[in-house]
Amino acid sequence: MDGVLLESYEAWFQVVNAATRHFSKPDVSPDRFKAGWGQGVDADLRDFFPGCTQAQIERYYEDHLLDHGDQVRADVQARDVLCALRDAEVPRGVITNTPTFLARDMLAWTGLIGLVEVTIGAGDGQRAKPEPDMVLHACEVLQVPPQAVLVVGDSAFDEKAAKAAGAHFAGLRMSGKNSIQTLTDVLRYFEPQRS
Repeated sequence: MDGVLLESYEAWFQVVNAATRHFSKPDVSPDRFKAGWGQGVDADLRDFFPGCTQAQIERYYEDHLLDHGDQVRADVQARDVLCALRDAEVPRGVITNTPTFLARDMLAWTGLIGLVEVTIGAGDGQRAKPEPDMVLHACEVLQVPPQAVLVVGDSAFDEKAAKAAGAHFAGLRMSGKNSIQTLTDVLRYFEPQRS
């Protein structure tokens, strides 16, 4: 979701640093934040908020991320790509290390919530990426085998989760053989094969 369907990097950077000030922790530098981009709340807790509880951090994020909502917007191609996939009857799900309730709020904020069939986030008994739990759970809900799934992500966490689940992976603006440069590139994976 974050970095793929949504452009939310700056909002997350701001809310993480607002949380560090709220909990009397040192500010997180841009480089340190970038190194952890895409990690789960459990890793944020370990890296940025020692001595706090995961529930405290999740609650702070839930209550304050959209204070920075002017920094959260849908990728310019997200709506068109999701609509094209819907029209082609391709099941669509979101897996994210963002807590589920907050992920749904962000998708609603950007007008994308109705274009995905399932949102699986941190919590709900799912281990955060790079573990495969969220991918496998989304596959189960969508009734699609992992081998038939394309996970689109922008981090090593996403790639490792896809691999561990046995799913295909496309890295948005990532280097490597499965790299795509824009969300529209996803559609080529679903074009009919020509003989």
